[in-house]
Amino acid sequence: MSGLVQSLLLAVWAGLCALDQFGPHLGFRKPLLASVGVGIILGDLQTAIIIGATLELMWLGVNNIGAYVPPDVISGTIVGASIGILSNQDLATSIATAVAVAVPTALLVQQINMLVMTLNISLVHKADKEAEKVNYKGIGLLNWTGGVMFFLSRAVPVFIAVYLGANTIDMILAFIPAKILAGFGVASKVIPAVGLAMLLTMMLKKNMWMFLILGFVLSAYLGLPTLAIALVGAVAAGIYDLIQSKSDNESKMESKIEEGEYDL
Repeated sequence: MSGLVQSLLLAVWAGLCALDQFGPHLGFRKPLLASVGVGIILGDLQTAIIIGATLELMWLGVNNIGAYVPPDVISGTIVGASIGILSNQDLATSIATAVAVAVPTALLVQQINMLVMTLNISLVHKADKEAEKVNYKGIGLLNWTGGVMFFLSRAVPVFIAVYLGANTIDMILAFIPAKILAGFGVASKVIPAVGLAMLLTMMLKKNMWMFLILGFVLSAYLGLPTLAIALVGAVAAGIYDLIQSKSDNESKMESKIEEGEYDL
């Protein structure tokens, strides 16, 4: 498969992942799943998944909150995984290369995404006018226009980055000092810890800490597999919910008795 065809396929895959982000939400916008498509297209599924898992941990806490537009993990993952695979280096260097390329790509497309979302505001106002005219075809056309803009906002940067990168990757790697690549390799191991820490800050609230400790004990001291820990966690969460529901019902009953509703 030629570099041009691979770049076009990766661009289409990036556009489809972007549409999933604003549409069905099947999860293809996540680095781990987005990298699977890269591995299938480039014929190296194992390396793609390893890179995707690294980027998944790195961007674990990246979410849209309010009006905040985060770095685009879709384009970052696809470009990073593609360049990492096309570099034809050992696994550690491929991961370092992927991280080195993924971060600036995600930041660049973040700006493009903000521009597209700003332009789409005008489409919403036009759709309101078409709705007043009961013009369903006009509304549909505007919806498709917005979708195409989101598609191209990921597809075009990915195509440019991968197509040019695939032809010049050897020169780029030769230009980058080995110490810098080694530094990115260390960063690829440190940044996931930051992502996990951000996740833990959301988990360690109220009484949720006890489930974290339970999972750690089951894994570290009893050596249970992930599926077994998940099943134990589900049972523990169910018991916890039953206890909380019973406590809430008793509190409501006591409140009603105090109000005289059940005065016998």
